[in-house]
Amino acid sequence: MRVSTADFYRQSISSLQRQQSLALATQNQLSSGQKLLTASDDPTGAAHGLSLDQAFSANGRYAENTKAVSERLGLEENALGGVTETLNRVRERTLQGNSGTLSDSDRKTIAADLRQSLEQLQTYANATDGEGRYLFAGSNDATAPFSLTTSGTVFTGDDVIRQVQIGPNRAVQSSDGGADVFLRHKSGNGTFSIAADAGNTGSATIASSKVSNAAAYDGGSYSVSFAGGNYAVTDASNAVIASGAYTPGTSIRFNGVDLTFTGPPANGDRFSVGPSAQKDVFQTIRDLAALFDTPTANSPAQRAQVQTGVLENLSALEGAQNRVADIRASLGARLVAADDSANQLGAQSVQIQAALSGLRDIDYAEATGRLNQQLTGLQAAQQSFAKIQNLSLFNYLR
Repeated sequence: MRVSTADFYRQSISSLQRQQSLALATQNQLSSGQKLLTASDDPTGAAHGLSLDQAFSANGRYAENTKAVSERLGLEENALGGVTETLNRVRERTLQGNSGTLSDSDRKTIAADLRQSLEQLQTYANATDGEGRYLFAGSNDATAPFSLTTSGTVFTGDDVIRQVQIGPNRAVQSSDGGADVFLRHKSGNGTFSIAADAGNTGSATIASSKVSNAAAYDGGSYSVSFAGGNYAVTDASNAVIASGAYTPGTSIRFNGVDLTFTGPPANGDRFSVGPSAQKDVFQTIRDLAALFDTPTANSPAQRAQVQTGVLENLSALEGAQNRVADIRASLGARLVAADDSANQLGAQSVQIQAALSGLRDIDYAEATGRLNQQLTGLQAAQQSFAKIQNLSLFNYLR
């Protein structure tokens, strides 16, 4: 087979161009720091890199969500911490005010203090997230959710609670409903409440009220009356279901209810027992303040009625405190979940970046050695071509 001069030139030039192209590609890799300049350099690697890019971008969005929900939950925790402190102060002042040694003037001072605590509680209930959005308003968070009017508490929020995605298969509740935190509480001990009739003239008052047997309690309404040193318990149909001699400090039990009275009742004195009704914490504090504003110095019967009212509202206050404590515990668990998600997302992002680096970033030592080898080969090829192209029969004949 003969190799013509034209074929020799064409093959030599093609080889030189290929060598130059390889060297140029390596130079471009070194200048950019990337070994995948086009998808054709490594189609499989390029596809894998796009998949990693998507995962890294999703992790970034989840990380932003996690940060935002952590900040919001942190602000809610601060607000609920303030609520807890306020309710604790209300309880302390209530216990102080229920002492029989205080004058009516002292009790009025406590009533004023309770109303100040009420205003502080409303401030916490209308706390914002720093961006003008109210924490306890649900989806209607553009306006303050709680207002106190002469007729009671007005709530303009709703029960819509946003779920924030903090991972591919993980979401957390970004807040708690204001109605659950402040409104949906129960009067009395949470099961039933007791009240003294306004016409009572004796000084008997309730000392404790509890459920002794939940299975036996039927949720009915009852009346406990006193006459001639005895007590009688009647149901809604006025049928007597329990009776006996009254001894101060001794339990009166019926249908799962356990009541203890102190002080001597007058004939005809009566106390009503009925299922607990919904009562918001704001109203509980209002009622306590009104009770402490009531003069009792000159009326033992009035003092007994006030004490019964105070103890009932104190039980309701304790129920509200327990509810807030439960919500704070749930919030704490969500904060832990958000922190855990942030740590996982951070670790995953580092792994993804390492994988992308191994896939795309160039090894400068290897690429530099390869470029030197390519340039050496190119130089040798150029020199060989320059010498061989001058060889011909005419040069030989000369």
